[in-house]
Amino acid sequence: MNQNENQEIPPGLAPRVSVSIIVFFGLLIFSIIYVAFFAASYSLFQKIAVIVVAILVATAILGVIWASWGIALGKEWKDKSCK
Repeated sequence: MNQNENQEIPPGLAPRVSVSIIVFFGLLIFSIIYVAFFAASYSLFQKIAVIVVAILVATAILGVIWASWGIALGKEWKDKSCK
């Protein structure tokens, strides 16, 4: 057996990757649609501000999702390494 066969995929990884991809493309689609259709009467700085807020919201969503997974995985690794 080599090292790759002994490693298992951490639980909960696939849903988090799927949500990350959805959030990224959702942010991209929102940005394009917003700037193209809804922000015609806004100044450049207002458009940038809305996009920055959308990026911050997406970052917060991804941060919560991945931080919870990282904390759980860290506790699991701590338990394994301290034995």
